[in-house]
Amino acid sequence: MKSACFLVLIGLAVAVPVSAQRADQPRMAIGAVAGAGRTWDDESNIGSGFVAGARIERRLFGQTRVEVSADILRHDRRGGAFEAEGRTGIVTVAVVQRFGGMAAQPYLLAGPAIARHSGSTTFVGVQRERSSTDTGLALGAGLAVRVRSRVEVGPEARAFSMQASDDSNPALAYWVGLRLAYRF
Repeated sequence: MKSACFLVLIGLAVAVPVSAQRADQPRMAIGAVAGAGRTWDDESNIGSGFVAGARIERRLFGQTRVEVSADILRHDRRGGAFEAEGRTGIVTVAVVQRFGGMAAQPYLLAGPAIARHSGSTTFVGVQRERSSTDTGLALGAGLAVRVRSRVEVGPEARAFSMQASDDSNPALAYWVGLRLAYRF
C-alpha cells in the first residue's frame, strides 16, 4: 500500500503541466467543502451522512499543487440486524494536478491519508463502541470554476481506501461535495 501511494505521488509530481500558467497566478488557496458520503467496512455499508472539510493548497510548479485537507464524515445506518453510527476524520496530503484553461480546470489528486474513526455498531441487539486510527490512500477528482478573480467553486469527489484495524471499522469511504476556495 505504501509503495503504491509513493508511486502515485511521484507520477503526479513529475507530470508535465498541460498548459502554461500565468506569472500572476495565485500561489496559495484556502477552501472548504460540504457534501454527503458513505463508509464501508470489510463486508458491507456502515452508513451514510454529511461531510465537511477544509483545505489549504500551494502551487508547486505549473498546474501542480500540494494540498493538505481535513474532512469529517458522519455516518448512520439504522434498521435491520446491523446498525452503526459514528464519524471518521480524515487528514490527507495530496498532490493535485490541474488541467485546462484558467476559467475552469478539471483536476485529479492522490496522496496518503490518516483516518480517525469513532462510533458504535449494534448487531442483533449487542452494541459495541468502536475507535481506530488507520492509514490509507486518497484519490479524488473535481472541477475548479473561477467565479471571481480569486474565488473558485465546483464539485469534488474523493474516495479513501484504509487499512482497517478491525472488521467493523471503515475500510472504504467516499463522498461527493461542493468545494469553495479563495486563492491568494
